[in-house]
Amino acid sequence: MVAKRITTLLLGLVFFSLMAKNFVWYTNPSFRLYGVSYLYDYSRLNYLQFFILFIIPAISAVFLYRADFKIINNFYDRIAGLVKKAFYAGIENHEKILIVTIVVFWIFNLMEIAFLHNLIESKNPFWAPFDTYHEGEKIGFLYSFLSNDKSVSGLFIEHGYFLEVLTPYLAYLFAPENHVVMGYRVLFTLERLLSWVGSIWVIWEIVHFTTEKENKVLFKLQFILFSIAFVASNASFLALDYQQGFMILQLGFVFHFLRKLTCTDPSPKFILTASFIIGLSIPLGLLYSPKYGLIFSVNFVLTAFLLLFHERKKLFLLGSSLGVVSSGAILCLILGWWQLLEIGKMFLYWIEFYPPQFSKPFLSDANEHYLWILQVVIGIFIICGIQLSVNFRASKNFQDFIHRNIHVIFLLALSIMTLKIALDSSDQRHFRAIAPWSLFLLFVLIAGWLDRLNEFRRLIVQSYTTHKKIWVLVLVFFLFINTHPREAFRQIKPYWKYISITDDGLLAKQGKPKEYNYLTAVEEMRPEIQDMECFYTLTSEGIWYYYFKKPSCSRHHIASHTLGKAARYEVVDALRKKQPEIILFSNYRSNKSFFFSHLLPEIYQFVYQNYRPYKLIGNHWFWKRSPGGISGTRVATLDIKRSIETPIFDNYRGFVDLNGVLTLKNIYGLDGVYITPANQETLLAVSVSSSVSVKSGLLEIPWSIEVPMVNVSAETKSFQLWGYSSALHERVKIGEEFAIDHSKIDMESNYVR
Repeated sequence: MVAKRITTLLLGLVFFSLMAKNFVWYTNPSFRLYGVSYLYDYSRLNYLQFFILFIIPAISAVFLYRADFKIINNFYDRIAGLVKKAFYAGIENHEKILIVTIVVFWIFNLMEIAFLHNLIESKNPFWAPFDTYHEGEKIGFLYSFLSNDKSVSGLFIEHGYFLEVLTPYLAYLFAPENHVVMGYRVLFTLERLLSWVGSIWVIWEIVHFTTEKENKVLFKLQFILFSIAFVASNASFLALDYQQGFMILQLGFVFHFLRKLTCTDPSPKFILTASFIIGLSIPLGLLYSPKYGLIFSVNFVLTAFLLLFHERKKLFLLGSSLGVVSSGAILCLILGWWQLLEIGKMFLYWIEFYPPQFSKPFLSDANEHYLWILQVVIGIFIICGIQLSVNFRASKNFQDFIHRNIHVIFLLALSIMTLKIALDSSDQRHFRAIAPWSLFLLFVLIAGWLDRLNEFRRLIVQSYTTHKKIWVLVLVFFLFINTHPREAFRQIKPYWKYISITDDGLLAKQGKPKEYNYLTAVEEMRPEIQDMECFYTLTSEGIWYYYFKKPSCSRHHIASHTLGKAARYEVVDALRKKQPEIILFSNYRSNKSFFFSHLLPEIYQFVYQNYRPYKLIGNHWFWKRSPGGISGTRVATLDIKRSIETPIFDNYRGFVDLNGVLTLKNIYGLDGVYITPANQETLLAVSVSSSVSVKSGLLEIPWSIEVPMVNVSAETKSFQLWGYSSALHERVKIGEEFAIDHSKIDMESNYVR
């Protein structure tokens, strides 16, 4: 009867989850374009949509589990008979079954490669061979860290002190000269490996919770099956990243401790030692990754509360308290109290600004392919909740319930808390980031069910004992699902192929396609920048600081992470005080991915007023300090004809795209075009102009500029287009004034910080 109810529950969850998903679509705003983070406060709506997505299947699940369907029961009886016959037939014809299984697995493997990766997931050309943004987040801190006596005063950490500061510094210390980037990549690879090793350990502990030591066959089978399921789920369902590794190890320690406490009679020495190690890890986890460190810390407090109902609670509280105090004291001695306080302030800053500033829509044109991940997670939560309620009714008292289910409660709470990561930034990467914890939870539930299904266990053990070789072969081929050995080798190979490549050699590979030209830009600008006190880039690529061997002029070294007016004015004050002679204004990556002039108006206005275009190397546009900026240059009078195509009004982002062609009678090199309100010197937007063609003896220069209307007052009706020549340090008025229709921009849909 229980099996029938569970089956009805699972089928019903699938059906009502699909209904809930369709219903949620009606709560979406008219603008739901993927990739519009930094612009809208989606996070609040994401929480509401998640509640709808959860509550409908949850209510339905309770009804389905409690209901008694006589007709369906008879149907299940017939199906069970057919399944039993098929199972025994499979054992008798194992060779045929093996061949069919292999063929089916490889078909699905091929489909996953052909359709998922090529049609749904687009390949980002910036990820290989060099990710100037994500790698630059960490490596870019290096010279700011070194120039500040290895303190955090000149830094603004996002992902954690160990990840963003200590890891690049260790690479700097131990890697050969001019090999720091590859040294960092090796350490980064080890950090990701830590996540996988820790996950296998957690699975080992999960299986040990329910499987008797004497039943070695069942233990091996569960461990192998769970491990393969976890590995095979990589990329399609879950994703382990470098930030999760430490918390996964902490989870392994907790499960080991709880298993010994629940299933055995551990010695006082073990309880003190294990709880001390767990407590010792808490401050370290907060420094490794504040996000995951905080999640684990809250769950640790929950565990401590639940263990108050255990007779040996005093030993746990004593050991863990000593661990927390000892770890905190050591960190205070090494880093200093004031540095820990500064790191804490940085974390509070990200708590305040990150969700609303970086949030992405819960449902979008891109996310609909991946919402099933979150729906599976919700289904696991619902099933776990029902199972806990059943276990509670079957328990002698509350203390007995806690004793038997503390590991399930801990993992459920951990999984629920990680939901915030996906709800604040709802995209496939963050959906997959929360999936591992739910999969661990599912393994705990399955292990508990197998412990009660004696007949099923007997059949599995019998089958494995009789046909061990067949089982091994099938399990091996299970491993090929979603793993793609060739693809995996292709991803791993560069680490070893390029291990001896120098930093400059690696950067040279970023010059493909030709327009990137990172190494050319570094080599040409390095002589001019080497005498500067500091450097700053508006492209949000921290890697420039490393290659120029200069600290950032501001502790906010990633421009896109400068959130809030106070932080933006802090950057302006730093630039005004240190007066870097040259800055990097833009390049192809910043133009396509991180165009922030509308979100960083104070910074860009300072640059407009104090800097002017200087050199365009490839697509890297360097600007030079100049009194009055572009507006302080002399005005030239030229006969320039201007054409403007029909403006494109982008309500998703609040931009107006202007495009056209400039026609010049005389040779006059324009390095860029910019737009101002008519009769005002305030720049609203600027764009590089690099391509020139000759037609009928005239120079034709195509131009394109994006005007962020969020910075334009409703009273501004007319606008003026300008051109700038860095060689002559002149600007020229292009054509007459023109109007932009404000009414076509829905300004209320734009989130203004």
